Amino acid sequence: ATMEVIEEAKSLGAQLIVTHHPVMMDARKRLTDSDREGRLLLDLAENGIAHIAAHTNFDSAQGGVNDTLMKLMGAKDVHGEGCIRVGTLEEGMTFGQLCERAEKKLHARVRAYGAADTPVTKLGCCSGAGGGFFAEAKALGADCFITGEIKHHIALEAMDQGVCVIEAGHFETENPACEVMANALQNACDALKCNVTVFCSKGNPFGR
Repeated sequence: ATMEVIEEAKSLGAQLIVTHHPVMMDARKRLTDSDREGRLLLDLAENGIAHIAAHTNFDSAQGGVNDTLMKLMGAKDVHGEGCIRVGTLEEGMTFGQLCERAEKKLHARVRAYGAADTPVTKLGCCSGAGGGFFAEAKALGADCFITGEIKHHIALEAMDQGVCVIEAGHFETENPACEVMANALQNACDALKCNVTVFCSKGNPFGR
């Protein structure tokens, strides 16, 4: 939720904003307009707009953030535990080709950790700041791992263990699931014959 999204909600007459990331990542002891988070919360309250954040529950949900990411990357027979997913890639796929696919499908500028001609057969993922979970994906058979962010030393450790890594951006690896969420909410409301219209914000908070 950003000020731009709240302004968009106001213009639409929306009563509820559903996001992936929470507004509050840490507990607060006071609420003022002296910081970005406080201004967001006050603006929501003053305009009577509710907020729901589907965060790690949406990451791990069937059909959620990580399943959406795997579908976009063309992985088949996807399975996993918690937020981790692993699936099979088509025969003959190389790491370089997979990086090109990630850039195209996620509209991202990826950072590649591994040789482009390395053959890859099993893709693992954990979107957002999921780089630390490459070992869990490797244990499920992944020889390649895509995430939003990964620390330098963890990327080196992954490569040392024979796992290529695609770092595709926190926003970019999670954003595709927003439209999935919007469609699911609309379908659920329609099935219940509720007069609810769901809009999906298309903005990028980083202006790209």
